[in-house]
Amino acid sequence: MPYNWATDISHRELGGGMQLRHLKVENFRGIATLDWSPEGAFCCMIGPGDAGKSTVLDAIEAALSPRWFVFGEHDFIGGDTSKTISIEVTVGELSKALKSDERLGLYIRGWSTAREMREEPEGDDEPVLTVRLTVDATLEPVWQIVCDRADEPRTISNRDRTLFGLVRLAGDDARHLAWGQGSILSRLTGDSDEAAAKLAGAYKAARDSANLGDIEALATAAGAAERFAKGLGAYVEGGYGPGLELGRGGVSTGSIALHDGGVPLRLAGLGSRRLATLAIQKSAITEGAIVLVDEIEHGLEPHRVMGAISQLRADQTKAAAEGKPIGHILLTTHSEVALGEAGAASLGVCRTVRPQRTTTIVKPGASDVIRGIMRFAPRALFSRRILVSEGNTEVGILNGVREFWPALHGGLPIEHVGGFIADGNGAEAPAIALGLRALGFEVAVYRDSDNALAVDVAARFVEAGIPVIEYGGGLDVEHAIISEANDGQMQRLIELLRAERGEGKINDNLRPALELSAAGIALGFDAWEVSSPHDGAEIRKRVADICVERRWLKDQRIARGAGSIAWDIAQSEPESPLAHSFAAARAWLYA
Repeated sequence: MPYNWATDISHRELGGGMQLRHLKVENFRGIATLDWSPEGAFCCMIGPGDAGKSTVLDAIEAALSPRWFVFGEHDFIGGDTSKTISIEVTVGELSKALKSDERLGLYIRGWSTAREMREEPEGDDEPVLTVRLTVDATLEPVWQIVCDRADEPRTISNRDRTLFGLVRLAGDDARHLAWGQGSILSRLTGDSDEAAAKLAGAYKAARDSANLGDIEALATAAGAAERFAKGLGAYVEGGYGPGLELGRGGVSTGSIALHDGGVPLRLAGLGSRRLATLAIQKSAITEGAIVLVDEIEHGLEPHRVMGAISQLRADQTKAAAEGKPIGHILLTTHSEVALGEAGAASLGVCRTVRPQRTTTIVKPGASDVIRGIMRFAPRALFSRRILVSEGNTEVGILNGVREFWPALHGGLPIEHVGGFIADGNGAEAPAIALGLRALGFEVAVYRDSDNALAVDVAARFVEAGIPVIEYGGGLDVEHAIISEANDGQMQRLIELLRAERGEGKINDNLRPALELSAAGIALGFDAWEVSSPHDGAEIRKRVADICVERRWLKDQRIARGAGSIAWDIAQSEPESPLAHSFAAARAWLYA
């Protein structure tokens, strides 16, 4: 059988965790420049679509993976092959194998406690290695270890790159579920000559007579894969074991695949396949690993997303407690569940500024501001333009109103242009808005005018470039809506409130304030002005006052139901403060 470099490297050599210390990317796909020093051994990268999150993982994989990558014009920024692709990955927590002079020890550099690179390590500097991948117009990739002390960089092979212990899960990589050349199962098995000999005599026999489970190396690898897969949350039905994939063609170890209770694992559910693939890859590294996971939630139920992240973190915590290398985990997500499980301290907000295509990854830390964002507006972190609204009423009303906007914009909802309406949780809205702006998001604030914005907060908004949309005239949302409503619109609103809050409760609160009898309050709104001693404007004011006092619209679901009424009012009164505020919000979100 052909020589397999993956199985020739011992399991022991693959031990020793790795951690990324620095990443520099130039002219790779959608990233013109990126200069990033990750903080912490667990990073959950978030941000809007096309921010560059997956490309960051691709760059790390391209530089450190033992796989040979084929590059094309599409891999260059703007398809311009005159701009050389350059990816530099500096790795710490090095294994003994990498630090030995026989391997790459002569190219060791120093990473200081101030997170700076030194060509000559000093004092407490951590030993690190820098891998540089370059691709020019010839489309031929070159992998080198760089160090200014050396006369010239050292070109490294795929065998050398195997020592960096990289694991990548992107989509559904089923090749690792079979004992094919270069698969992780082959690496776990070690010497595959026994498997090949068994196959030569058994390929034409039925699967049950092949007895591949009698081969100790295959059975051991399958058992290890099952343990790791269960630990990450993969559903195992009957137990993992080796089996023939009849009809796959050719007599090779690639014809042996991992089965679960006699059924090829590649036929399992997407989530279980992905978790099994990740577990198998991770199990091939004895201590630590650089684990890259793109969209961890793909194919998984929320509870298994939480379980997988929890287990990955637990593995690191256990390794740290035992004084072992802990490796590095970098994952991307568009899931609120994954975001919550990863925690504020692990976040890295990825942004790519156009047209320069400059990419940054900002660590917000675990401040009260980011906790507030994750509690009240986690979805905002996946958007581009965020309208921070003061509270539940504003968020609900605007979410109801926004349903009418696509018709005015060629059928596009605000979400399709990266817009999002976020809950600012009342008094926390300014801090949340400023926190989001500091992370690079485009932010505006939508608020009532009944309480003036503090002078210092207004100044900070101006400095940060955060526009403020208000009704003006001291109006809150309830008074802005009710003061402009005609009799029919008021009737619709009262009926909505009665349906949501209870007819008796609404009537009992309104009747004394409007000085109406029980029979009078039961009449339609257009009869109230006749039955009440107050005129229409005063009746509307009193209804709005009670609405605020009793918090009838302080519920996003109820307020959203009132959104269609508010929109109808704005359309019938286009010069009203309500109409102007809706127009300003729509214009900003669609900008």
